[in-house]
Amino acid sequence: MAYRAFVSWPLGEADRAISLIDRMQTRISDLTHVATLALGRMHAALFELMRGDHARAAPNAFELVRLAREQDLTMWRAFGVFLQGWAASDSGAPASGPEGMRRGAGLLREQNVLIFDGLVKIALAEAEAQSGDSGRAIAILDEALATSDRTRYRAFEANLHRARAEILLKRDRPNPGPSEDAFLTAIAVAKQQGTRYFELRAALALAKLYQSTGRPAEAHAVLRRALEGFSPTREFPDIAEGQALFEALAETDDAKAATTTRHKRVDLQIALGNALIAARGYGAAETRGD
Repeated sequence: MAYRAFVSWPLGEADRAISLIDRMQTRISDLTHVATLALGRMHAALFELMRGDHARAAPNAFELVRLAREQDLTMWRAFGVFLQGWAASDSGAPASGPEGMRRGAGLLREQNVLIFDGLVKIALAEAEAQSGDSGRAIAILDEALATSDRTRYRAFEANLHRARAEILLKRDRPNPGPSEDAFLTAIAVAKQQGTRYFELRAALALAKLYQSTGRPAEAHAVLRRALEGFSPTREFPDIAEGQALFEALAETDDAKAATTTRHKRVDLQIALGNALIAARGYGAAETRGD
């Protein structure tokens, strides 16, 4: 159930993902097997890390640390320390958050634990950037991308590129080229994997970059593709934000001109197809697109 939830969320199936995690937690609530309880708490907290919900992650992280400490479960303790630090980073004592995250990441590194490495490294890099060390943040993400290439564990590859792009842009806003390349890579990876939500997050960030640099038509185009098939939902606030930006961009002269050009191109393609059908029939190679 947990792994199906981790698949469903980036595919854009928020309700299904949350239902699976909730059902998983219900299933283990009556168990006494400590390892199963710890595994469930770990996955529940990591799922909230992926969602970005500190409050919902906190009780699972604290319980995971307790179970791991009592039973000397070293791998789960490492995840618990990291997740507890991440949850604390949104509390009234934010200074303790990054330190706990660094300590947890160090414990995972000592054990060579690579499962969920990308997810952990994104959160750690964002914490380092928030603390003012963007160089360290980029190094963490580069290391995670290298690990992804080496292990072929690519579950969070698109989000790694997106996070890297956002930190690069904050570090050097007058030079947006490297950020644009990283956003485009994130979108390409997400398209290849079918991770629609990861694609939307990268596309929205790229559209904002295009808008801020006077490229509204490109911003409009990248959002149009990313928003297809999505309806607003509370779980994915990026959808409503993307749609609002898309509608605002649609009113710009550049976007209107690009839309007109696109419609003309489609009309010409349809006309050409109809002409080929009339001249050569439905079975011709040109008609089939061979």
